[in-house]
Amino acid sequence: MFDVVIKNSMLFGLAGSEPAIADLGIKDGLIRKIGKIDEEAGAVVDGAGYYTLPGFVDSHSHSDYYLLIDPAAESKLRQGVTTEIGGNCGYSSAPIAGGILEVRREAYKEQFGLELDWHDFSQYWERLAKKGSSVNYVGLIGYNTLRASVLGSRDVPAVGEGKESMKRAIRENLAQGAAGISVGLVYPPACFATKEEMVEMVAEVQKANKIFTTHIRSEGPRLVESIGEVIEIAQRTGVKLQISHLKTAGKDNWHKLETVFEMIESARSQGVDIECDRYPYIASNTGLQVVLPDWAFDGGRDAIIGRLKDSATREKLKEEILQNHPEPEYWDTVMVSQVATEKNYDMQGLTVSQGAKLKNKDKFTFIFDLLLEEKTEVEAIYFCMSESNMDRIILKDYVMIGSDAGARAVKGPLGIGRPHPRTFGTFPRFFSDYVFKKKLVSMRDAVRKTSTAACERFGIKKRGKLVEGYHADIVMLDPKKIADTSSYENPLSYPVGIDYVWVNGVLSINGGEHTGAHAGVGLGID
Repeated sequence: MFDVVIKNSMLFGLAGSEPAIADLGIKDGLIRKIGKIDEEAGAVVDGAGYYTLPGFVDSHSHSDYYLLIDPAAESKLRQGVTTEIGGNCGYSSAPIAGGILEVRREAYKEQFGLELDWHDFSQYWERLAKKGSSVNYVGLIGYNTLRASVLGSRDVPAVGEGKESMKRAIRENLAQGAAGISVGLVYPPACFATKEEMVEMVAEVQKANKIFTTHIRSEGPRLVESIGEVIEIAQRTGVKLQISHLKTAGKDNWHKLETVFEMIESARSQGVDIECDRYPYIASNTGLQVVLPDWAFDGGRDAIIGRLKDSATREKLKEEILQNHPEPEYWDTVMVSQVATEKNYDMQGLTVSQGAKLKNKDKFTFIFDLLLEEKTEVEAIYFCMSESNMDRIILKDYVMIGSDAGARAVKGPLGIGRPHPRTFGTFPRFFSDYVFKKKLVSMRDAVRKTSTAACERFGIKKRGKLVEGYHADIVMLDPKKIADTSSYENPLSYPVGIDYVWVNGVLSINGGEHTGAHAGVGLGID
């Protein structure tokens, strides 16, 4: 007797790749039979008119802490995401220690009541299992977090015992199931790391046959040089390279895409193992503090706050920011999306230009004051990309889909701010726009981009396909209704058309609603 049988649905992601109308039987968390099923089942779901696919794998997620705050993972599960790959852009839940642990402890305790009581991946896995999760979770070692844990948030070289300590931590946490290492070379303190330092650290990842993911140093003016840097790291170490959220940021840099493609594809043709991920939106989302020059971050949060309080330093900061963004209209394209305190809630959803006008301040005074008042905890959305470039990137066969967002909700502790709509709509938007409306991507390729490729890339076993014996992570979508409903103006909105989701064989979305199931597990990678 099966636990569940899905009847008469169009199945995609089968072993032979060709879709077929068939039944699918689930028992004890696994796909047990595909074909004609006449046996009894605890539940039967009429799949007529639905497409049934392997659960989506978010190849670029930031849910490390969010899953412990709200394990329902509503914004991901309602998109059909059954597995998240977190710890990206250099920031991870583990390994963590020292000053950065205290900073995060204070921030998460104050805002969410979350106790950070772990240090390494083995302890994080235990905490996640105790809390429960509605989605599966794969974790990366965040090099920014690791470097801050060992060397502090300082502009210092990695030498001697500090360097060896980081290498040991990488080896130990990889052995504890981390899928690889991520780095945000644009962010502190990894922005202080040299290419040679990264080669040494990434070599440890290659020895374990795991992956190196990177937010490159510049996605704008120094895009080409930054792509060249990470390709060289991959060439010298032989590591699997994943370039995060591949983009060309800023109109003056849109023309560089062809050069970037040529660099990536030339390296791939020479045997360098490179793939990328991307979300289907033309705005990025990161901290407002990224407009500051690298030197401003030396010493960590308290040092940044000290600099923001000093009028002479503010003038120096302003001068350097103007060198990168001399055009006044730039600040019309930067929107404050989330702050930490109620005092500035009215700034959420306003551009820097609008906020400065409302506060009767010049734009730089507004930025510096806001960062100071919020202890630098300000999220922003940057409208900086070309739609045609986005299409060209997504269509590349070496590009998979990743939201670059953490699991959120429309209410509760994570129903806050004005998050990027990719948080709620990445996967429905991809299918709605690229598969069904524009017809740029076949269903076969869509399954690969949203599930199979990430499983193969990150070493996730027996998931990503509809195959007998695989874990029953399954999505049923209505091809006529699937759509994202989240917007930049009103982002807190769930998608439509994802009616059923199973995680490890447990019905977790039923009729478009969360069942309350916490069937996800931490997926340590061997």
